[in-house]
Amino acid sequence: MLKHTKRGIFILLVMLCITFAFAIGCGSIEMPGGPNEPGGGDRLPAVSSSSISIHKEGDSFWVSWTAVEGAQSYEVKCGSASVTTQITLVDLSTVGGFTMPETGDKITVTITAKGDGYKNSSPTSITYEEGKQVSSPEILSFADGIITWKEDSNATKYTVKVDGVEAAQGTSTTFNVASLSGYVKIEITAVNGFSSATIAVMYNSANGKLSVMPITDYTVSGEIIRWNPVGGALGYKVVDLDFNSYIVTTSHYIMSVRNLVYGVYPVMPATSAVESAEVVPVNIKYLNGSGTEADPYLIKTPFDLRAIDYYELKSSEIKSNAKNYYKIANDLNYSTVSALEAESNLFTLRKPFMGVLNGDGHTLSQITVNTDNGFWALFEFIAVDGMVTNIKFDDVEITNGIQKLEFPINPATAMVAYQNYGTVSSVALSNSKFTVKAGSAAGLVIHNYGTVENCMVVNCDLQEDVTSAMGSAAYEMAGVVLENCKGGMVSGNTVNTLNIYGVGNGSSGNIGSSAGIVAINRADGKVNNNSFDLVNIRNIKTGKEAGGVVAYCAKGSDVTAGSASLGTLTVGASPIGATTGTQAQPYGKLYGKQG
Repeated sequence: MLKHTKRGIFILLVMLCITFAFAIGCGSIEMPGGPNEPGGGDRLPAVSSSSISIHKEGDSFWVSWTAVEGAQSYEVKCGSASVTTQITLVDLSTVGGFTMPETGDKITVTITAKGDGYKNSSPTSITYEEGKQVSSPEILSFADGIITWKEDSNATKYTVKVDGVEAAQGTSTTFNVASLSGYVKIEITAVNGFSSATIAVMYNSANGKLSVMPITDYTVSGEIIRWNPVGGALGYKVVDLDFNSYIVTTSHYIMSVRNLVYGVYPVMPATSAVESAEVVPVNIKYLNGSGTEADPYLIKTPFDLRAIDYYELKSSEIKSNAKNYYKIANDLNYSTVSALEAESNLFTLRKPFMGVLNGDGHTLSQITVNTDNGFWALFEFIAVDGMVTNIKFDDVEITNGIQKLEFPINPATAMVAYQNYGTVSSVALSNSKFTVKAGSAAGLVIHNYGTVENCMVVNCDLQEDVTSAMGSAAYEMAGVVLENCKGGMVSGNTVNTLNIYGVGNGSSGNIGSSAGIVAINRADGKVNNNSFDLVNIRNIKTGKEAGGVVAYCAKGSDVTAGSASLGTLTVGASPIGATTGTQAQPYGKLYGKQG
């Protein structure tokens, strides 16, 4: 009995091994892949074939697909042409060895996902036949409740859905809306064995009119946004986050210089039976993640950082009380980023920031900013519940060239925020230089109404370069916060090796109230437990205050040293030993003058 049992087990094992080997050899069974797949293997998931889109446009041949979690690059092959790309979009016409297909030609495109620490995904292939692709149906007329569209010779059938429910299917190129009431969505899709294409319109029974829908299916790859063409459209109105609009005739748009896209809206001819799309909110997936604390939006590239404005604008539109959470996933080096604003390679974030940006200890480096717009900071406005935390900025060079009378009074430059009502914490600025030409400068924040805590500024220069067109400048300078306003708290920050200087000497110097931590502390502002060392202030105008921690303390403000270290302060050529200044010499390690 035991011998038979052993023999049975042996035969079963052999059969299992043969079945396993056969399955792998025939490719009929796909073994578990990456760590997010069942089985905990290390093979990346394959690119979804249904997500691959092929679109011929002029002399370009675009292939796009949906990203694979964990993939860092993709190998795209078509015949002898092969290219590896880090984005999910490629123009095969630019790849050596690719031949543009002519009518009747069939080509196969194969995509393989790759990533460090993973086995390559199984290749995914899709066949394209030139001349067999259907187009979005073009609506020719709408009369007596009948929608009529142009016949597509490549289509084998058409389907019609009303508010997502199939209402008709067949070869007819008409649809009767007589039975419909209210404001409904109608989708007309041309289908064949190779592809499908849809046009979506809204029907309003109250006025008996059709209007084309805005684009809803977008593919974002790097700085390029793409969408499916709409039949009958003259072009597309691309609307950015500031609601500027641009008309394009292609079905893609490059966002490298201009603002991010808010939405794309088909423009129909004046004679069309369908009106142009209205500008309404749409959803575009710029970042991976869902924006929650457990699953934050991930920022992996300099371009991704710009997408914060999009999500903050969307939240304000729906008046959501839920915060957006963002996390920087890796260091961001801006040395290869093309100029975005004037000669700047960092795009400012202009929408009120109500979310949480966690740098996760990563560094943003080699940032160059050249502006003459009056004010500059990464965030223009951080709201009460907003937070920017745990980010390092290194090797930053900012030049604010404002010199004209018509620009705002008190133009200013800072790294993080122009106005902060929220929290800036554990942010570091190092090895950087800010140069202003008639304006103020601070390392991190200009006007603080919230909290700035546990930040660090190391080895930085703040320079007032010239006397402005408005006369003797005497603008304020500070290592951390320029002006701590009513209700503001600045605590636990450290400054080491900070040079503040300008031009001229004595009464002709052009530096105003300047300090290592805060230039001006207003009434009901608190500045506590901040440390400094090696703060050098030169070219200060006679009568202006200077301090290691605070230059000027308004009446009713609070400045205490706590357990902080008050190191070396030099004003002009003179080391300052006094803790607080006097009327005759308003220079002090803790503060220079009290109101």
